[in-house]
Amino acid sequence: MKDLLKIYGKYVVSTWGIILLLLMANVGIFLWVMGDLYMIERPISSYGIGKLEYMGLEETNGELSLNQEGEEYLSEGGFLFLMVLNDQGELRYGWNLPEGFKTHYTAGEIAAFSRWYLNDYPVRVLNTEKGLLVAGREKGIIWKYPVEFPEGFMRNLGKYFRIALGVNLLVVICAILFLGFRYYKSLLPLTKGNFELSSNHRVELSEKGVTAQLTAQVNRTSNLLEQQRKALNKRDEARTEWIAGVSHDIRTPLSVIIGYADELENKKDLCIEDRERAAAIKNQSLKIKQLIEDLNLTSKLEYNMQPLRIADFYPAALLRRLAAEKINEGIKEQFELALEIDDCLEGTVLQGDEKLIARAVGNLLNNSFLHNPKGCKIVIAGSIEGNSCVLQVTDDGCGIPKEVIEILEGESGFDKIFDGTIEGQRVKEKPHVMGLRIVKQIVLAHKGSFQIKEEGHTVKLALPLV
Repeated sequence: MKDLLKIYGKYVVSTWGIILLLLMANVGIFLWVMGDLYMIERPISSYGIGKLEYMGLEETNGELSLNQEGEEYLSEGGFLFLMVLNDQGELRYGWNLPEGFKTHYTAGEIAAFSRWYLNDYPVRVLNTEKGLLVAGREKGIIWKYPVEFPEGFMRNLGKYFRIALGVNLLVVICAILFLGFRYYKSLLPLTKGNFELSSNHRVELSEKGVTAQLTAQVNRTSNLLEQQRKALNKRDEARTEWIAGVSHDIRTPLSVIIGYADELENKKDLCIEDRERAAAIKNQSLKIKQLIEDLNLTSKLEYNMQPLRIADFYPAALLRRLAAEKINEGIKEQFELALEIDDCLEGTVLQGDEKLIARAVGNLLNNSFLHNPKGCKIVIAGSIEGNSCVLQVTDDGCGIPKEVIEILEGESGFDKIFDGTIEGQRVKEKPHVMGLRIVKQIVLAHKGSFQIKEEGHTVKLALPLV
């Protein structure tokens, strides 16, 4: 919704920007037209005929004449002819008068050509002491049209302009808001559909309006994703069922192998070498059994098929029990196991699947013992950090390899570390991460966080408090 409002705001701002650009363009065109008009009119408008009374027309014994300066002035001003009429409308003086001009004009004729044209010649008229000066220019270069307005109208012209401008602005604003709202309304279902689509939900939008093509594409994408989701779910269910079936089918023969191997290991009449071989068979069979259980568990956790048995438990007591079990199993002398529990953790209650949490911490302990054959110090720690209970296993041995950390943190997938060859080059074998992946899956299933710190020497499990 916020993104859609941003789009709507950008639409309104862009519309105002377009209007401003159009306004600037129109002002520029108006100035260009006025400039062009000024350049065309300049040689005409800059010359009046009032100067002729003093500098061009000369009167001698009642007779008028035009001197050289007056003729040059008229020629420069674009005038073709000049005539002077007395008060009775009779021609008193004429200069370059075209054919067909009369020597006497009535008052009505004078009034007509002073506003319009004289024999299709545009003229300028000026009343002077020497008579009525009439100067004409070439036909077709001046457009004349008399315009009259009431004085009250002219006084209110500014008000009319402001009202018209306000109405235009109001109409533009309403149009922008209306069109923007229609645009917003048409995009709203599309936005909601995209949100639902990104949330992995099925979408069915109405394919109408201006966004019909886009909504149709979203619907097709939703149908395609739905089909892919069903296919993936079907494949995942089949894989999980297959793993569960194999685990179930292999459990009985494996138990038989382990049982017979245990009997042979404890049989006194066998030689030591045979009893050792029987012990090796039993130990390797137990490892296979553990791997199968791990594979089954990680598959169920991956697809949320492992129900969590949520109950209250004490994490401090859990850590003490795990440490005691390890010690009772027997720890080789090159190993040292320490337990550090903060006082604030005593009495703290967590809600979760205690058996799975114990499995996670137990996997971390087994890793430290298994991957450090020369021995190391292992520390089990429990504390409270903010709203989380932190269970931590640290050792000073070889630490978790970098490639394993990258896999668990998702920085590089399994496609980068696998068995095989590429163009004849040997690729590094994929490290075993099953135990640590189960730890991470268990913690994430409890809405907690999984961190590997101190270059692989510390694994930190943070579980939310009740």
